[in-house]
Amino acid sequence: MSRNNRSKTLQTTATSAEILKVLDSFDGARVSEVAKQMEMPKSTVHGHLATLKSKQFVIKRGDIYYLGPELLRLGNQVRTRKEGFVLAREFTEKLFEKVGLRTVFAVEMGGKAVFLHTASGRKTGWTHEQLGNRLYLHSTAVGKAILAELPRSKVEQTLDEWGMPPKTENTITDREELFSELDEVCERGYAVNNAENLRKLYGIGVAATEQSGNVIGGFSITGSKHAFSDSNKEHPLANVVTELVNEYELELALT
Repeated sequence: MSRNNRSKTLQTTATSAEILKVLDSFDGARVSEVAKQMEMPKSTVHGHLATLKSKQFVIKRGDIYYLGPELLRLGNQVRTRKEGFVLAREFTEKLFEKVGLRTVFAVEMGGKAVFLHTASGRKTGWTHEQLGNRLYLHSTAVGKAILAELPRSKVEQTLDEWGMPPKTENTITDREELFSELDEVCERGYAVNNAENLRKLYGIGVAATEQSGNVIGGFSITGSKHAFSDSNKEHPLANVVTELVNEYELELALT
């Protein structure tokens, strides 16, 4: 295959991926709506949608296209690819039952924190905590907990790729400041999020490692400032999360 053909194929794949993202953000859309959003000819968008439909990546109801069942199957494969990912679902629910705060299990994929499991009971789900969402590592408790366990070269590589965009006025945007905080995370065993990703949202995160010492992911709890008013000090909630992660790591090692 020539270089031009390879470039064309890659661009076609990228366009299809962007169309899926548009359908997700619109929760279903017409060809004309996708074309307008992407500033592309309707005929081009229709061709991509027809191909995606033939592979069940999208479905069509009337003249509206929605994300299809094949994406669900592939997503479930990601969540069950490792035994530790499956086990984490049970512990995500267990952590929620212990603290009554929204709970997340996330893993590092492609330099971002990807949510694999969430638990919030009957509370209304938050958009940023939906399964499969990808957040910056440097501005979340679970992300910083994971970063603290990674080699510095890997952290540098991640920051080179994604940067350190400010999400709120509290977001750390200086590398040396971030590395200083990661050292503190290593010492105390957990990371904190002082409204660094979303205003008024605070959290505590703890990384989980496999028996080999490799990071498998991390658990975090999030809520209002009231629940985390002393999160930079020794905090009872941090002890609860840490104990649960220790239990998770032990059970994972014994499976």
